[in-house]
Amino acid sequence: MSWLSKLNPRGTASRAIRASCPQTPVHADSETCFMVFKNHWTQVSRILEREDSRTMDEASAVRNYTDQMMYLLAEERPQEETGIGPILELVILEGILERLLSWNLCWQFNDDKKMEQLKLYELLVSQSHQPLLRYKPILNPLMRLLSVCVEPQSPVVENNLVLLLNQICVSLAKEPSILELFFHTPTHQVPANLLIFSILIPFIHRDGLIGQQARDALLLIMAISAENDTVGRYIAENSYFCPVLATGLSALYSSLPRKIEVRGDDWHALRREDWIGVTSLTMFMNSLEFCNAVIQVAHPLIQKQLVDYVHNGFLVPVMGPALHKTSIEEMIASTAYLDLFLRSIAEVALLKTFLRFIILHRHENITILDTLVSRISSNSRVSLDLVAPCTV
Repeated sequence: MSWLSKLNPRGTASRAIRASCPQTPVHADSETCFMVFKNHWTQVSRILEREDSRTMDEASAVRNYTDQMMYLLAEERPQEETGIGPILELVILEGILERLLSWNLCWQFNDDKKMEQLKLYELLVSQSHQPLLRYKPILNPLMRLLSVCVEPQSPVVENNLVLLLNQICVSLAKEPSILELFFHTPTHQVPANLLIFSILIPFIHRDGLIGQQARDALLLIMAISAENDTVGRYIAENSYFCPVLATGLSALYSSLPRKIEVRGDDWHALRREDWIGVTSLTMFMNSLEFCNAVIQVAHPLIQKQLVDYVHNGFLVPVMGPALHKTSIEEMIASTAYLDLFLRSIAEVALLKTFLRFIILHRHENITILDTLVSRISSNSRVSLDLVAPCTV
């Protein structure tokens, strides 16, 4: 499926960290890498133990050592005998990531520090050769970091946060059983079983790369939900995913142009080249395509709930009145949009919802179908060409 196949498991932020880190040669043996890591941690832990003050030099030293340590951890491969590398074993035994995060949180945890921490975890999640997320000493501080970034105020922090969540979801798609751990990991501000969704949901309808990354991440979770009844029921019964996705279409529709440029009598439908440069319509089509993709891959409970919300939260209250506007310009625009939506939907359940709306819904005691059919008698060639496909 196109939405799933185009996901990139390698993040750009992690490559930036790798480029900036003074790196141990990749051909160094594991024992040497472990000794370097251990020496760096010795230096860092001495600074962390001094809780009374923190100088700029100490902060810089911790940051530099941490960058190199995380690179070594990401590059480490598991040993055949134990199934885990010595660096990862040390990180787990000494709670290194938790101690580093706690130390940072004790001081001014501004946007720069948040971005720094998010990039480090993005490096670990996207580049590690070991399944780090299955270990609580790594997952716990990660969830704690996410809990303090729930409502980012800076666009840069938003970008890094969504990228990290995207990479987490890519990892979960590879090892779906780990998702259960996210539902039972405590955080300090937000219930754990709401955290990933509460952060990603506000970005569902966002424009640009950040919106695409959020939708890609959520779609991966939707695919997991199809095989995991616990996850599927949680999303349908305990999250706002479906109502936000469906009713968000209403807000996006309200921003669409009320007048469409008609390019002569032979023009009869909105083609991709007509709308791809219109930001508001592109955003709407991205969200509609996402609805279609979710219904294709998600748990049956989510499918049904989303279809119901699209009908009751978008079609009835928004498309119904829009199709009954009296001005010629708005009539042409709303009919052209409906035709475009119908031609863009591939999932049968969603298409049936649109058709049920057209055939059965009554607006001011007039069905949508009757309204569309009555326009065929219009003298306008545009009205005739637009309405005909909708009534087939």
